[in-house]
Amino acid sequence: MMSLSRLRLAPLLVFLLVFSACGGSSGGGGGGIGGSGLVSSGTIDGFGSIFVNGVEYDTAGAAIEIDGVNAQESQLGLGMVVTVFGTRSADGLTGTADRVVFDDDLEGPLETIEFSRDGDSALLTILGTEVIVERTGTVFANVDFAALAVGDVLEISGFAIGAGQLRATRVAKTGEFVSGVTQVEVKARIANLTPTTFELDGTLVDYSNADLSDVPGGTLADGQFVEVRGVLVDGVLQASRVEREDDIGDQARDGDEISVQGTIANFAGPGNFSVSGFTVDASRAEITPAGFTLENGVIVEVEGVVVGRVLRAEEVEVRRGRIEVEAAVAAIDAAARRVTLQFFGGSVTVDIDARTQFEDDTGRANPLRLADLRVGDFLEVEAIMSGDALLATRIDRGEPDDDVIQAPVEAFVDGVSLTVLGIQFATRGAEFETSDDEDVSAAQFYAALEIGALVKVEDERSPDGVADEVEFESATGLDGNHEFESREPDEPDEPDEPDEPDEPDEPDEPDEPDEPDEPDEPDEPDEPDEPDEPDEPDEPDEPDEPDEPDEPDEPDEPDEPETT
Repeated sequence: MMSLSRLRLAPLLVFLLVFSACGGSSGGGGGGIGGSGLVSSGTIDGFGSIFVNGVEYDTAGAAIEIDGVNAQESQLGLGMVVTVFGTRSADGLTGTADRVVFDDDLEGPLETIEFSRDGDSALLTILGTEVIVERTGTVFANVDFAALAVGDVLEISGFAIGAGQLRATRVAKTGEFVSGVTQVEVKARIANLTPTTFELDGTLVDYSNADLSDVPGGTLADGQFVEVRGVLVDGVLQASRVEREDDIGDQARDGDEISVQGTIANFAGPGNFSVSGFTVDASRAEITPAGFTLENGVIVEVEGVVVGRVLRAEEVEVRRGRIEVEAAVAAIDAAARRVTLQFFGGSVTVDIDARTQFEDDTGRANPLRLADLRVGDFLEVEAIMSGDALLATRIDRGEPDDDVIQAPVEAFVDGVSLTVLGIQFATRGAEFETSDDEDVSAAQFYAALEIGALVKVEDERSPDGVADEVEFESATGLDGNHEFESREPDEPDEPDEPDEPDEPDEPDEPDEPDEPDEPDEPDEPDEPDEPDEPDEPDEPDEPDEPDEPDEPDEPDEPDEPETT
């Protein structure tokens, strides 16, 4: 049963949503970002040549590698997480790439798909790895978010958010699965190694005929992080090649200037956490937004210098925002790099910079640029606050849909209306939900509402300034975070479903089979059917085996995922 305590959201601290612009700095003298020996890792946010971490890199003379094979720039795609080796100019806006490397994180058949209750995210399972995708936060190629289907062969690029789990920045469909034919690829740590097999995130790998030449000494060991390629046959990955997987931290040299984007993990404090294979010391770094509390799961961009395999951070910047605006374009100011979206009760203007990622779901432009936008286009915008202005981190052009604003509440009249981004919405007749997507009454919603609470307001077509749906949203978690991230620890709570094994306490109903002790009565009649029922009590003797289900206490082992 829903608890109203879960409704109440503390007011958002301003720094949670008022993010600074991610323009970066030159890093100053000495070891600042901007000299030679630059390594930059992050998503491709635009082309011409390519934009990575807010820098436009000239790739005219660069070597392009995709999955270890020489390739062309035209084969690179929006949302791919790439590593750029090269130099950056003193102003930090342009650079020259010597080498651009892309290696997907996962490729294989979609085994299961679970959509979130609000329909804005989904959890995919591919080769035992869980992948969170977002309707507007993930780039899709050759497939749409709503069209994802079991059996699709998908290539995934993204950021690790825990053992066996990724948040996808790009999902590309490469075909349909054919057993024993479709080439698959997975990266994970070896477990349960035998002379011929091992497991990766629960997928059994037969490496008896695999090429191990890229494994040091040709010797595998439990705990090694490897990349495996091969084909699937009856659920077993028949490996053709096993390679030791190096991360960007293994490729950087002492003194290299680094700009790396990824998810914070292993957070022990500002002076000790990891991002994309680097151990980061941000104890003296400028954190933007100022005062932001770093923690596991936050997607950031870290800039600094490598010293003894530790990245001494000069800047740590948050890369994903929680403000969302979906509406038709009312005006475009190309010179100021600014777009205005129109709502029934007013308009919202967003700024655009080199880190803004453009995607076109209409198929009219590839790649999509600011110059391609037109008045009347329907845009889905993710943004952060830069001072008093909204800065777009993502712009996705799509087909007309409901008007949506997700932002902190600025004002409200109990039971009547609320204001977000300067636009007032009447709420009489609206449907209200908690951040858990549970229905509540208007009275319950307003009782929990506070200034600064993050809410999502939908004004369905045709918009009239009256909200049709209003729901609380998580202030820090991205779409899918609440339902799917850190799912393994939650599953142990699901073992409350294993408390369904307490349903085996229904097998305690087999204690009713103690009634079968009445079967001594069956000796009375040869009423055959009743003796058959005692035969069924023999089945209850099987429930005595369910006393072994006391082994379901082993489900407590899922607590082990908490230690991974």
